[in-house]
Order: sequence, then structure tokens, then C-alpha cells
Amino acid sequence: MLTWLNGTLWQTLETPVRGVEIARNGWGAPSILTTLPQGDVPGIWLTNEITGDIPPMVQRFISTKGDVSVILQNGRAVGAKYEDAYAQYVLLMGIAPDDLSASREQQARSVFENISKLLKNEGFSFHDVVRTWLYLDKLLEWYDVLNRVRDEFFEANDIFGGFVPASTGIGCANSLGAAMIAGAIAMRPKDGKASKAMLASPLQCSALDYRSSFSRAAEIVTPEWRTVFVSGTASIAPGGETVHHDDAAKQVKLTMEVVQAILETRGMSFADSVRAIAYIKRPEDRPAWQNWLKTNGLPTDYAQEIIADVCRDDLLFELELDAVKRP
Repeated sequence: MLTWLNGTLWQTLETPVRGVEIARNGWGAPSILTTLPQGDVPGIWLTNEITGDIPPMVQRFISTKGDVSVILQNGRAVGAKYEDAYAQYVLLMGIAPDDLSASREQQARSVFENISKLLKNEGFSFHDVVRTWLYLDKLLEWYDVLNRVRDEFFEANDIFGGFVPASTGIGCANSLGAAMIAGAIAMRPKDGKASKAMLASPLQCSALDYRSSFSRAAEIVTPEWRTVFVSGTASIAPGGETVHHDDAAKQVKLTMEVVQAILETRGMSFADSVRAIAYIKRPEDRPAWQNWLKTNGLPTDYAQEIIADVCRDDLLFELELDAVKRP
């Protein structure tokens, strides 16, 4: 599935078995997908298993403009550096730990350190990161460990004193057998023509309030585009507790109300969405999501659907979304 982000960056979601790419939302595929050989476009697995009509997927991002340079980690393509008229960007996907036999805690720490090293090699720093994706094998067994490692890394690098990225933390296996792999997108403005901002959620407290170190959403603004990255969002009450235990339909409804409220703060709506992934914990809860889409007049393929664990055992659904609008 190919989705348009901001005129420069595209996402492709592929089934490893079929290798299918389908244009969505009427944007159609760009005439030139990438300046890189397809094998050099890094990807991340997005599921634990093949379940009914929801196969495993590989998420890749590809650039359609300008020069693109490959970023390697131990000889493996894990990212690209590219630019538009207003900023330079580094996109990292599939960042792995150095030692796959190390403890989960050590692997998580290694992943954050490797992101920082790769960014430094390109003239960036972690302070330039706008959004991260964290995929943990058997997430529910050690999500608290991940949060502690992330907190320690952010403290050591003074991230809490500046821009805390938007993020998704999901339970997904990976082809490397690592405890964790990750992705990130970083941006450095040219001559002050681009900026980034952390966005709050009107219907939820800051995740920082309960020591989960990410922003509810983030925005990149250029003279041409405003791009909003909504973090992985679930059925969380204003105080941080899970709401609607074991009721998938109500969890979906609240999640979408929260996402809508974030978009509305930026003058956007679901119609401005250009990329969305719905993480569904149990295959039997997929109809709850599909029914919400139908009830609210959105297409059934509005988001790519992935079977995966959310960060709490009592959360059944999570959505991440990107939206784009002209200033």
C-alpha cells in the first residue's frame, strides 16, 4: 500500500509474501518511486503472525525528490538522508541492537545509542528527531524496562529539556530476532524556513505525566506543508488510566475521538490523513474497527490493519496517523 506524505516522502506497506503495492486515497503512485535500488530501501516488519485476512507487512519509506543517500548499519541499509527546499531529513528504519544475545535492557539501550550514532554521522543529533517507532518482541513482558531505558537515554541527552518526539510503541516480532528494533525521522531546517512543535492532546494528559516519554503528537511546518504526526493513540483517560476494559468498540470510539481532537487543534480532520496504521490486539475485534469506519463515513481501507500487542494488556486497539495540509 503506497501512501503520500508531503510531496517528497512516500510510505509503502508491502506483504512480504505477495509484494503488493496499492495506491490509496486517490493520490496514485508517483512516476519515480525512489532514487535508490529497491533492495536499499530499509523496512520494518509490522506484525507477529499471519492472521486471517491480515498478513504480515513491511513498512518502508521512499523519497521521490532530490538526491537520496543510503545510511548503513553494519552493511545493512537502515535509512536515507534526503531534503526538500526547506529542510534536510534523516529517516531511519529497522535500527537494531549491536548484540542480539544481550539482555532486553541492553538491546534497547543499544538501539537508542545506534540511532544517535547514525544521526551524528549525518550531521544530525537526537534533538532533531520528530518521531520514533519502537517495535518490541513480546512487548508486554518488558515494556516497563523499555520506558526506563528511554527515560535514562533522554535524561543523559537532555531530551526532556527540549523536543520530546512523538512515538509509537508496539509489540511486533522482527526478522532479525532482536528484542527491539526502531525507526525515527529527524529534521534540520534550512535558514529557518521549517520548524517543529510538540502537540498536546485536548482529551488526554501528557504521556510524560506517567513517565511514558513521548509527545502525543508532533508537527513539522514549512512554507508549503504542515505535517502532523499523531503518536500511537489508545483508549486512555485524561488521568492516564485505561478506559473501557474488554470493550473493543468503545475503545475504538474513544481512540478516534482523541485523535480527532488533536487534529482539530491544527485545523485538520480525518480527511487530511495521508497515512494511518490500526494496531488490533485480537483478530476478533477487527469488526469493531470496521464498524466505526462505516458509521463515520470512512473507507474500510482507511488504515493499514496490523495484529499486534499494544503497550498495556487491557488495551485492544491503537491508531497512529499522519495528516498533511497546506498552511
